[in-house]
Amino acid sequence: MDIDGDVAIIGSGFGGALTALILQKLDLRPVLIDRASHPRFIIGESSTPIADLVWQDLCRRYDLPRLEPLCEYGSWQRSYSQLPCGLKRGFSYYRHQSGAEFAPRIDHANELMVAASNQDVDADTHWYRPDFDAFLVREAIAAHIPVLDLTEITEIVDGDEWRLSGHRAGETVRIRSRFIVDASGEGGFLARHLRLRNEVASMRTSSRSVFGHFRGVGLWEEELRRGKGRIGDYPFRCDDAALHHIVDGGWMYVLRFNNGVTSAGVLLDTERHPLDLGVSPEDEWHSLLGRYPSIARQFTDAELTPLCGPMRRTGRLQRRWSRFVGPNWAMLPFSGYGLDALHSTGNAHTLRGIERLCDILAGRFGRDELYADLQKYERTLRGEVDLLDQVVHGCYLAFADFRLFASFSMCYFAGAIFSEDQRRKGKTGAHDAILMADQPAYRQVVDECYHELRRLLSLGRISDGQAEEYRQFVERRIAPYNLAGLCDPARRNLYPYLETAPAEVVSEPRPSGSGI
Repeated sequence: MDIDGDVAIIGSGFGGALTALILQKLDLRPVLIDRASHPRFIIGESSTPIADLVWQDLCRRYDLPRLEPLCEYGSWQRSYSQLPCGLKRGFSYYRHQSGAEFAPRIDHANELMVAASNQDVDADTHWYRPDFDAFLVREAIAAHIPVLDLTEITEIVDGDEWRLSGHRAGETVRIRSRFIVDASGEGGFLARHLRLRNEVASMRTSSRSVFGHFRGVGLWEEELRRGKGRIGDYPFRCDDAALHHIVDGGWMYVLRFNNGVTSAGVLLDTERHPLDLGVSPEDEWHSLLGRYPSIARQFTDAELTPLCGPMRRTGRLQRRWSRFVGPNWAMLPFSGYGLDALHSTGNAHTLRGIERLCDILAGRFGRDELYADLQKYERTLRGEVDLLDQVVHGCYLAFADFRLFASFSMCYFAGAIFSEDQRRKGKTGAHDAILMADQPAYRQVVDECYHELRRLLSLGRISDGQAEEYRQFVERRIAPYNLAGLCDPARRNLYPYLETAPAEVVSEPRPSGSGI
């Protein structure tokens, strides 16, 4: 089998398949290659408003009308009710104490909810990736894009063009292409071939995961009712969300799909919870549930799905390759780095990477300036990784005191909501950085809140007065970006979806203050 193409895309997850469909619309010849097949177990399911906006823009710009309904829950259900997904109205967080039942408080001080939509029809979704990715691959096949699954590439030659050789179903495969897009994610296809350095030491966050897909997971709302929680105060149902259980030294996600499957996993700080290979993933999972009785009841009847198989476990999740691009190759974001699932930034970042990279290949493919634009893509990506890593690490530090977490996390939500508003108004383009990572003023806001958080935590026990001062500190810093009334104590940690209003944009960093 000999195939000539313009772009070889390694990895047929949603990022690789969507890239192939777009490149074909640009009159390029993509070839989609994967060593596995679909459907397959995979996680990374949560969309966000910015992901939905980019998805819709890509579908409209590149004439992909069959994919556009997947940009929000209502249109997804009308067009593809047979394709499983989950309703995601926002983010919900609950702080647990080891050995104790979760006790809802009248002031919601151990809860946090941030709405991302004001009704189900325009809500975000959880993508059931086994079927979602398979659907996109079928779209690529229907578009007559060469899709080579179960293909093992054994030889790579890089010159004026790439020459890939390998095997598929006992047959020799030879592929020639002018460019490679690495969409292999943690598979690290080009990182292995080019022997790139893993610069993980530059990353602050250090976490690992134990996870799986389950049937029979109970509703968290039932536990809240058991504890007489004030559910009527909520801006949306707590289970129609990216549900987070905050535990000592980590957090658990619970994402529900409408096919009865629930994706759940715990992410743990590697310093607080080092990996012990002498304990099986199943035993570690049940040991964790045993420390948090309310969470354990939610999983009383849970069973792993056959597609998932046994519990899965990772070592440290973080990775960051020394290069993200070359003269004739580029990595999508998740192939270039790995961080942590907190705040669901992964899929949005992949889509923004596709948006930028396809725009570059459309305008510069085969021209001398291609590499210069790819290097700009890399610089933007590096800045985004630095910012996201700082945000996630700050949240891990703040898990120790939920009052501080509820305040520091507003740096992320203020930036995310502001970015979404700018996108809706057409004030951002394909090459703007995610979460305003290219804006010095916003970067300084996050930096100041992060360092003040660390200073507070270094003091040991934190009084109510100090926690309140930190809330006010964050509220003042995020004010230029705060379109949703975040940090308002009258909201009692429950933030409904608000129609955004104009805010003054700060374009230059302010002089750094000396703290609270």
